[in-house]
Amino acid sequence: MTYKYNELVYAEEIYKNGFMTKHFPTELRLLVLYFRDILELKPKEREYKLYEFCKKYIPNFRKEKFYKIINKALNSGLHKDQKLITILKIDVYQEELDYINSLDVNQNYKKVMFTFLVQRKLDKTVYELKHGVNDEYNMLFFKGGTKKYNNIKKIAHIPNKIHINDEIINNLGKLGLVAILHRGTILLDYIKNCKQEGDIVFSITNYDNIGLYLDYYNNVKNVIKCERCQEIIKAKNNRQKYCPACWKEIEHENHKERNRKWWHNSKLDGLENS
Repeated sequence: MTYKYNELVYAEEIYKNGFMTKHFPTELRLLVLYFRDILELKPKEREYKLYEFCKKYIPNFRKEKFYKIINKALNSGLHKDQKLITILKIDVYQEELDYINSLDVNQNYKKVMFTFLVQRKLDKTVYELKHGVNDEYNMLFFKGGTKKYNNIKKIAHIPNKIHINDEIINNLGKLGLVAILHRGTILLDYIKNCKQEGDIVFSITNYDNIGLYLDYYNNVKNVIKCERCQEIIKAKNNRQKYCPACWKEIEHENHKERNRKWWHNSKLDGLENS
């Protein structure tokens, strides 16, 4: 999810450092779009550049082995609807929060519903970026197997002991909030009541931690904002003030400062004893 909705940064990382994952087809497609839209390379130039990239970053590269994958990536650059998707934020409205919080279900259920709502907004934004805002998006279905449901559970920050399908989804179905269809497909009926009205309460910028935003809004214990970067995190104790990344940076800065002071004091001691 880190790069899924910021494909420009993803493509830049691939271009500078090589493949980020083993999903070569996806990353080659992003690279071709980066060549086209950012570097403004022509088709022949893109082809040359892509083959040079593969020769550099694929051990024992053979053209005949990767021809189909590379050709498919190059063809994606010929279609105008193929774009680098960048979604910096998703706005959440007061009416949406009020409706979800009005439901007589516990916080974990609300977090799952909130996560589906935000995921639907992301899907809608992607669709509009590709097809234009005039092409109406009405999809209220979630189609997924075990992997997709586990991803919803993960980004909603639901405890591992809870089974999202057997417990939460089935109970939401019994309450008439979703309609369970077949093969993992559900209709998110409740979203019809989530109106984008009222003030924008907050904007989601980290799509890996969607559920924590609702926890923070609802004042759930130990869900805080990092005092350095303002990222919402689940604190391990009442003393924690920073996210792990910021804490690491602060420790590094403190270590440098301690070394600087030690070096300065050592130099002064040397001068005094000379």
